[in-house]
Amino acid sequence: MAYHNAKTAKAAGALKHLHTLELKAGMYVADPGIDWRERPYLYMREGLLVSDDEVRNIAAGGYLEVYIDPDRSPAYTDVASPEVELAGAEVRGKAPVGHKVPFAVEVRAGAEAHDAAVGYARAFMSDIRFGKLDMSPASNIVERIMRSLENNTDALQSLCRLRRTDSYTYMHCVNVSIISSMFARYVGKETQTIRAIGLAGLFHDLGKALVPPQILNAPRRLSDTERLIMNTHPTLGYEQIENVPDIIPEVPQAMLHHHECYNGAGYPSGLSGDDVSEVGYIVALADIYDALTSKRIYKDAMPPQRALGIMYEMRGKALHPEMVAAFIRMLGVYPVGSVVELSDGSLGVVSAGNTDMPVKPVVIPVKDADGAYLPKSVLDLASPDNTLSIVRSVPESTAGIDPAEVLGLPAGPPAATQRHKL
Repeated sequence: MAYHNAKTAKAAGALKHLHTLELKAGMYVADPGIDWRERPYLYMREGLLVSDDEVRNIAAGGYLEVYIDPDRSPAYTDVASPEVELAGAEVRGKAPVGHKVPFAVEVRAGAEAHDAAVGYARAFMSDIRFGKLDMSPASNIVERIMRSLENNTDALQSLCRLRRTDSYTYMHCVNVSIISSMFARYVGKETQTIRAIGLAGLFHDLGKALVPPQILNAPRRLSDTERLIMNTHPTLGYEQIENVPDIIPEVPQAMLHHHECYNGAGYPSGLSGDDVSEVGYIVALADIYDALTSKRIYKDAMPPQRALGIMYEMRGKALHPEMVAAFIRMLGVYPVGSVVELSDGSLGVVSAGNTDMPVKPVVIPVKDADGAYLPKSVLDLASPDNTLSIVRSVPESTAGIDPAEVLGLPAGPPAATQRHKL
């Protein structure tokens, strides 16, 4: 493929930019004329996708983004919005999610726990390359996460999505641990199971540290052989954990299963349906959500509502259908930290979710319809006295609003020097 195909490329503004998870047979892939060296994870082979196998092969090849031509894509529709179905969905065994501690107080304690966890993740991901794995701090790390979630789930949730650091790998391990634990608690799991899922989330990508660095850090597209090697990382991590004394059995099981799919299209074993462990499905949900909503070198962060819309489209395919519905309901369609436009034209930041009415969270109004800053206040959209509703999510860059600043979040952990402290 040529580096740049200016003659055949359609203006990027007329194309639709998708994550490869959104692709379907019947979509027409377009070449936007972008140098592949600038976007190594962009799939640009032009043509109509005619089969599901073709779509699966693109994702299996390690591509993360694609441009399609909507005019030549009979299968294209905007990503489905999950609000209508989820607003009335039942979540069996849902645990009450209370706020024992005010957000402003717990976010400070949560940030300390988050920093400690990121430092520990940095340590164990480095140490495992030398055959060492000290799991003794892990239980305390997860206990602090569980305690913070008990105090105020919104605090840690906002830290997961809005804190900035250049250490994505370590932050991702911690975020998956937090989001997995939060979901396990939400659906009413026992404390021991929540603890196991938190540990599995923390260590889920341990095996990546054992993948050859020339593959793990390749500044190019992986070959088919290299992709197969990369796909061994769940097995590599499982083998490091399975025989640790007193390990909770669900921990290695979830690590092994977090890339298996409901429809059997995952790896390493191609399991499907009930053959995939429930804990594996839970960690997978957290893994995908954090990956989609995180900013990386090669991609911008995806707005939470769009990420949840993609995951909703994956129900019954890669993801367990009932668990996806519960997961989206937990996050509330408009997760904490989302920038939203209200029906009067004002812009605000979601400061608390609403598990009973996902489309009516608590919002801090920031700018009026003319762009003027508003006095700080809190608006509960579920209040009987409220007349406003959310019209849409708005990208942070478009709104000119920093949600972390609005919510008063502490700065992220140091990138290179942070080590764990308990």
